[in-house]
Amino acid sequence: MTTSKEANINHIIKEVYNGTIKSINNVIPIENTIGGPQLIEKPLKVEFGVMIGFTGDLKGELVVKSTSNVFASIGEKMFGMPLSDEMLDSFSGELGNMIAGSLSTQIAESGIHTDITHPTVLNGSTSLSGFKRALLVNVNYPSIGDMQINLLLNQ
Repeated sequence: MTTSKEANINHIIKEVYNGTIKSINNVIPIENTIGGPQLIEKPLKVEFGVMIGFTGDLKGELVVKSTSNVFASIGEKMFGMPLSDEMLDSFSGELGNMIAGSLSTQIAESGIHTDITHPTVLNGSTSLSGFKRALLVNVNYPSIGDMQINLLLNQ
């Protein structure tokens, strides 16, 4: 028998996956292929990415991870110019912020209310743990490379 708490988590995961797809397509206007949701194990290893916290009905973090080259290529395609190192960090943080903000808006339509924190750019060998479960969505940009969207749930 599924408890009310488990049913609520499953509802949140379904809505977050659907909202993630819409958010990625709204924020990054580049042809892509989005994979199905996967549950991942701890720890999450990140070499380059951005992390945004969620509070409210959804408690956890959104981690957008890839290589710095993929982030730079997305920035160049979106803005028509190459990004320097400082600009790349700023762009990566803002890209994560736009995805998290769009996701928060998408899931609010289904009754899940959240606030987001400011972005934290992760650069170097980082290992994230301390979450209860994690959802991974792979996004492939054929002309650029792969990006992973990870939602680390603390509930």
